[in-house]
Amino acid sequence: MVNQKLYIINLNNFFDVINELKEHLDIDIFKYDERKFFLDKFEKKEISLKNSIIIVPEDEYNSFLKYIKEDSLIKFRPPINFFRFLENLNVRFIQKSFQDQSSIKIKNFVLDTNSRTLKKNNKNLKLTEREIDMILFLKNAENPVNIATLEKEIWRYSSELETHTVETHIYRLRKKIKDEFGDDDLILSKKNGYIL
Repeated sequence: MVNQKLYIINLNNFFDVINELKEHLDIDIFKYDERKFFLDKFEKKEISLKNSIIIVPEDEYNSFLKYIKEDSLIKFRPPINFFRFLENLNVRFIQKSFQDQSSIKIKNFVLDTNSRTLKKNNKNLKLTEREIDMILFLKNAENPVNIATLEKEIWRYSSELETHTVETHIYRLRKKIKDEFGDDDLILSKKNGYIL
């Protein structure tokens, strides 16, 4: 399991207080005195935000939003109730962990199973639950999946379902993806079935 990491930027006094409690928190704590130094390391991918929260001064918060998603940031506004802050921090780590687990990288896309969206470059496409199921099933398949298998595994039907139903759903999904992203390479049609 990845340890929880707390990055404290340009908040020396706050870092000192948290660091005193480090042995009770079960969090790896890192201090950066300058925003630029932290962001340089982040852009060079020397810092991973997986299971990480960054605490920044209120007046620097917007500068970080240009580079880092809001779910990884906490705006520090003194004075704080320290115990309430620690409770909120734990909640944020739980939310972040849940969010990290729901994002699945597939080729050049990210599938977010919580929000039911397919993402690529700053574009989002809403998907149905059935479309998500199809993509996840195809992602886990090692070989092309034929229509009969998709009928059985995704629709839970045997041969009563018309073959065209599955083909129509896949056609519509591929068209949605192409219309939104200009890319139809996510689901590939082979002679013996479909594959990602």
